Amino acid sequence: MKKKMSLFLIAALAGTLLAGCGDKGTTDTTVVEGDDTATATGEDHLSRIKTAGKITIATEGVWSPFTYHDPDTDELVGFDVEVAAAIAEKLGVEADFKEVPFDGGLTGVSTGTFDMMANGVDVTEDRKGTYDFTDPYAYDHAVVITLATSEKITSFEDLAGLTTANSAGSTYEAMGKEYGATVSNVDTLGETMTLVLNGTVDATINANTSAQDYFKSTGTTELKVAAIDPEVTNYAIPLAKGNDNDTLREAINKAIAELRQEGKLSEISIKYFGADITKE
Repeated sequence: MKKKMSLFLIAALAGTLLAGCGDKGTTDTTVVEGDDTATATGEDHLSRIKTAGKITIATEGVWSPFTYHDPDTDELVGFDVEVAAAIAEKLGVEADFKEVPFDGGLTGVSTGTFDMMANGVDVTEDRKGTYDFTDPYAYDHAVVITLATSEKITSFEDLAGLTTANSAGSTYEAMGKEYGATVSNVDTLGETMTLVLNGTVDATINANTSAQDYFKSTGTTELKVAAIDPEVTNYAIPLAKGNDNDTLREAINKAIAELRQEGKLSEISIKYFGADITKE
């Protein structure tokens, strides 16, 4: 047994020496410094996606009209869903959607559970520290939604000392806290609106596009947009930070540019919003 083990160790050592000499017939096991996701095969993220034939996409499925279920067919649909599917088609792979809460989607992207996220994720300085973002594919504004009869909120600053409701981990949750509000976390857009309607919270911060869609689809006149953030919200796709994603980000940026040039982004936007939000 000892003799066999010694021979094994000698063979393993010899293989290591050959690899160190750059033998092209051996597998490259070198991990590049600063690239935590480098693999033994030397493939980067885009190569692994193409090998798998699919790209896993985190999305909530509860935020109309970005990502939600068709009430008649229960099919996952929405602006972000169609944009992400079109990007996957450009990459030559299948779009594999995984429905998770907003914060779970972002965490899953950073840990490698998901390849990307399509969920109206806006680019912020804080998120840039954790994710590498693609080019923006749509633009929006954040708004404060209150009861139509409320007069106490006419600006974001008026939220100080009041209560809001938003998805955990969302930019809107962060904005509420930034302006001094106490934020209750809920999972869906409908829940945030319900909490405002029944007086549980004073307001919710959300995308203007989603607010207008909610007003239109429900026909409610009990809610209103009380304040609009003049700063433009840039929606982009977050990827895990690191050079493992360099070629994937470039490929997605190319796909976005082609979809914009072909008019496909505009077409999808008009389908879901009745307006083109893909141009700044």
